Amino acid sequence: MLLIFNITVYIISARGYIIPVRETKTGTEMNERKQKILAILNQGRLDIKEAAADLGVSEMTLRRDLRDLEAKQFLVQVKGGAVLCSRGFEPKDGAYQVRNIHMRIAEALLERIMPCQSVFLSAGRTAFALAKLLMTGRAGRIKVITNSLSTAAVLFHSQCQVILLGGELRSNSLDLIVTSAEKMLENYSVDWLISGCDAASVDDGFYTADVSLANLETKSLSIAQHVAVITESDKFGRRAFARFATLQDVDLLVTDDGLPDPAVRALRAGGVEVLQVSSRR
Repeated sequence: MLLIFNITVYIISARGYIIPVRETKTGTEMNERKQKILAILNQGRLDIKEAAADLGVSEMTLRRDLRDLEAKQFLVQVKGGAVLCSRGFEPKDGAYQVRNIHMRIAEALLERIMPCQSVFLSAGRTAFALAKLLMTGRAGRIKVITNSLSTAAVLFHSQCQVILLGGELRSNSLDLIVTSAEKMLENYSVDWLISGCDAASVDDGFYTADVSLANLETKSLSIAQHVAVITESDKFGRRAFARFATLQDVDLLVTDDGLPDPAVRALRAGGVEVLQVSSRR
């Protein structure tokens, strides 16, 4: 009779991530190369070309390993590479479980606005994806004001200086709203306001379904030197309850290439800079 005892070994990374590696008497499920990949990610963003050369494998082999590690929620693939998944708290209901498109939009935004010293980071999945990138240290000791408990948790132990606004907890997400949060904003000034949206119109601007959140975001416009909206193209043409920004309020839109050319031209004619990322991996 062959008895196989399963043992789980945990690697504690330099950033405090707990990485489980399952071992049995018949071998290790996470091979040495994947452990080296995680070691590279502990130092920051992994670049496909550089990592493939360092590991002595083809880019195709490395991408296969990255897909496997992404499926196990160790990392998130971004354009040309990967970043570690946060091992901090995230909402259990999946509201902020980010997809590759959110990471690509967030990365394009970060490349566009850097160098930057301070941001107001609002709620939403794409804004949450940006927090994951900031967590890797790519923006250095940037100051982040947020009303999102999820964002603040992701940035815990990062290089960022995080200022969490007070207020009432929303019933459907881990975001803080209402007058006390709005009053706190009066004490600050930021380089960029970064917000998602629930709906958008090339004629009327950007909307959210929550009127209290809309009031907070409208108030935050006044403290920002520049305003960016980050959202998927399918939000255009939808309707939501409360508008928080007109086209004249917004300097930059980062979205995917699903936005039709006439809409892109209309936005640019309205003074909005439009950046688009591929909707395909």
